[in-house]
Amino acid sequence: MDDPPPWKERLAGFLAPLAGVLAAMSTANPLVNARRRAIAAVALGAVLVAVLATGAYGLISSSVCGERPQLRVMAAPEIGPVLEQVARKDAESGGCLSVSVRTGSPADVADDLALRRDIMDVWVPDASVWVDLARVQGADRTLFSQRTPLARSPVIIGMPEATAAKLAASKGKPSWTLLIPTSATKKKLPKAFTTLPAPSRFASGLAALDALNSVVTDRPALLKIVQGITTNLKRSVLPSQQALFDLVERPDKGADPVIVASEQAIWRHNSARTGPRVVGLYPEEGTLALDYPYVPVTRDAAKRKAAEEFRRLILSGTGRPLLQAAGFRDAAGNAGTEMDDRHGVRAAPPQEIPAPDPMTTLRGLLSMRLLLADTRNLLLLDVSGSMGEKVPGLGATRMQAMVGVAEAGIRALPQGSDVGLWIFSTGLDGDKDYKEVVPVGPLRQRAPEVIRELHKLPGHTRGDTGLYDSLLAAFRSASTQQVRNMLSSVIVFTDGNDDDRHGISLTELLAALQKEFDPGRPVTITLIGFGEDIDAGKLEQIARVTNGVAMVAKTFDQAQQIFLQVIANRVCTDRERCASQEG
Repeated sequence: MDDPPPWKERLAGFLAPLAGVLAAMSTANPLVNARRRAIAAVALGAVLVAVLATGAYGLISSSVCGERPQLRVMAAPEIGPVLEQVARKDAESGGCLSVSVRTGSPADVADDLALRRDIMDVWVPDASVWVDLARVQGADRTLFSQRTPLARSPVIIGMPEATAAKLAASKGKPSWTLLIPTSATKKKLPKAFTTLPAPSRFASGLAALDALNSVVTDRPALLKIVQGITTNLKRSVLPSQQALFDLVERPDKGADPVIVASEQAIWRHNSARTGPRVVGLYPEEGTLALDYPYVPVTRDAAKRKAAEEFRRLILSGTGRPLLQAAGFRDAAGNAGTEMDDRHGVRAAPPQEIPAPDPMTTLRGLLSMRLLLADTRNLLLLDVSGSMGEKVPGLGATRMQAMVGVAEAGIRALPQGSDVGLWIFSTGLDGDKDYKEVVPVGPLRQRAPEVIRELHKLPGHTRGDTGLYDSLLAAFRSASTQQVRNMLSSVIVFTDGNDDDRHGISLTELLAALQKEFDPGRPVTITLIGFGEDIDAGKLEQIARVTNGVAMVAKTFDQAQQIFLQVIANRVCTDRERCASQEG
């Protein structure tokens, strides 16, 4: 006979003493007082009930649960603690779920999913756009068939209490136009400056730009200003929520910081502090909200069943109050009792701006990731014989002038960039038209080396212009050496057209670039031409294939301005603005 299950053995152990007592009662003197027997029976019944309630129930419950899979949940940092609370309450009440919760940046998790890493069974980012990003970057699309919003947190404007008082005194109304440096804004808040969480990494920053674009769509003058703000956005973003709130807590003297954050972030910040609050203002045009989608990402049938049970629990009368108590609204937009002025927010749900369609939001995110990414810059400089010619009125050769332009550009690169140097003419390295002088690497390490090598170039100009072979080789090198979350760029300076009779043709170059360019991991090519011999049309064809820009300078002053502009903007995300920069 098989051994009885452990739970049966343990139950028998609980009941054995009762069996002995009952046996003693049955063999007792028949003349024992009937009343005493009745009292004993009631007492034993109570003991039996207690035993079953404390021990046997747990044993039987454990048996009913059986072997349950460990459900791995990855959540946005702010909602992770609430999901842990829900899982803990289920365990304390005798539930069968086994849940572990970890937190991670939704932007980073989307990148991990794109690499098809098995790191979770359920994902709860702060916004659905991260799910779409993971899909387009290469994640298994069949895993994202379900997504259920768990909570809502409107994206609003935050400022110190003193700044909010100034705005109220000027009879100014909360509006997304406060983010635009217009004369009207300056009149209300003369020393205001606006800061966003980086829209490439925070859905709240991206939502603010979507809301602002929606508000100014039918106002051409403001739309033009917003486009300019977007192009130069890196000056107005911060890489973390804490850095954002630090600006408000410790503003410069007389300054009026204006930030963008989710309602829950403002609630959480004020809940943790006793000092001056951050006041949340709700724009009169309406808001967009983070939706915290619940997304199962496992094929395991048992885990998908557990994921569904956990989802129901979060949205039930157990989970919903916990979400609201942590500063979230429920999926319908309803707030909890602590969503109040003391926390810098309000309980009444704000009006909502119609959300852009998912593909529009995704395109905006991809543009922001390109625009705000640190860059890997491979400089590809022409050292052909014509670069040794004198520049009229400058008293220097083209190469000498180019060295000054390139050095100024390198010194203007933002920290966090990478830089490297290649040169080209014909037959520079055996039968190759190009040569790697300094490998691409961190700016702090490479910049001194690149500048040192640049100053050696004026005495080594020779040969013809082997542009096409060199450009394709540089593009391929940059494509194979990309670094996560960095934008790779090849920046070319040349004073002539390709005249290498043994190299590839323009048609072959364009075909290769068209085939190998990956929009998901782009390497942009920017070409700067100088001189009367330049065919601007050919350079433009090359640049357009990689969403780059081609520009021709008539003077070296123009060349330097263009080079610095390229370094500052790094990528053109709007073809109309690109066109306005060309030529």
